[in-house]
Amino acid sequence: MSTENHNPENRANDQGKDNNLNRFIRVGHDYFEIFNKPDRYGILRIELKVRKKSELLFDFAKERVKNIKKFDDFILVPDNINYQQNINGCFNRYQPFYHKPLEGEWKWTKILLEHVFGDQFDIGVKYIQALYQEPTKILPILVLVSALRQTGKSTFIDWLTVLFGGNMVIIDSKHLSSSFNSSIAYANIIAIEETFIEKSATMEVIKALSTQKTITINEKYIPTSSGPFYGKIIMASNNEKKFIKIDKEEIRFFIRKLGKPKFKNHDILEDLRKEIPAFLNFLNQQDKLSWENSRQLFTADELRNDTLTKVQDESKNWLYHELYELFVNEFNNVDPNEDFYMRTISDIKEKWFHFDNRVSRGFIKNVLKDDFGFESSDKTIRYNDFSGNQKVGKPYFILREYFNNDVTETRPIEV
Repeated sequence: MSTENHNPENRANDQGKDNNLNRFIRVGHDYFEIFNKPDRYGILRIELKVRKKSELLFDFAKERVKNIKKFDDFILVPDNINYQQNINGCFNRYQPFYHKPLEGEWKWTKILLEHVFGDQFDIGVKYIQALYQEPTKILPILVLVSALRQTGKSTFIDWLTVLFGGNMVIIDSKHLSSSFNSSIAYANIIAIEETFIEKSATMEVIKALSTQKTITINEKYIPTSSGPFYGKIIMASNNEKKFIKIDKEEIRFFIRKLGKPKFKNHDILEDLRKEIPAFLNFLNQQDKLSWENSRQLFTADELRNDTLTKVQDESKNWLYHELYELFVNEFNNVDPNEDFYMRTISDIKEKWFHFDNRVSRGFIKNVLKDDFGFESSDKTIRYNDFSGNQKVGKPYFILREYFNNDVTETRPIEV
């Protein structure tokens, strides 16, 4: 008995099942069933499940299985405005963008964005505009931090999920080390909630993902492949200063500290959803974005704020913090009119770390130069050491203005 005729009941129902064949595709030699699953917000997300040809022949006649739509391969081409599923005979793993721009009001959207981005509102709008209009471009890692609860971090991420649907995924940091990474590989926006990165290796993965152009895709039941990567990363954390280590020179982070909202709206997500068409219409009226000044759209100066500076300071090693307090104490005990004092590495080692084997002269030199940014004299000069004794050497210039926020002594007012 042939395969397609072994079950008369199935054969009799084949005619009624013709439309069901539209749920299946063939990519190369493999068959997949397409599922449109609504998420918690009612947004459809496309999932592909591998199906064996024998299973299809069990349910459908052989000649009908031959009519299943065929694609040469998978491809990833993000486009929220002119979306195409079939691109040069390949099945696009980027999912359709379901919202259409229309004229209207976007009151609650503006309130939320003003709350999240504050005095950097214009940058925040450009960031969302880039996500919508230029999904293939690189953007900085957006980080929302607050030690307080109910500050709007989750609301903002939920709103983006409603906006971008199946092209956004929410994970925890442990997911980054999973052996299967298809949910990340195909996502255009990767949100990592309640983040505290303990392992430096995980931190490096996040930094690398923010700028890498290709990724090795390891998906269940599908051969490993390599493809383009367009993921943008958003992080939310309750730890305002130590959620991750950020070097002084690092320019991949856009950090916003959120306070308690000044508004109350228990149905804000629904109001935000209704305003999406109007907000998209607003974005389409903005000037075209340019990546000429930075490959991540924004310059370091545009992204800089007090929260970023604090995270960078907390990311510095323990010797930096130790020296910081020691230098502050020095300035609090000298003439407030002194703008700086000079100390050599040997002076610092002998006075404060003479018996501490962890602190070498090289360690002190690196911290003074790299973490504080202090410069040493380029020639031998005379200076006074900690005891006020005159010495000769190439001391570092320890600047009072670096510690202005913590130095308690004030200068006399000039009249």
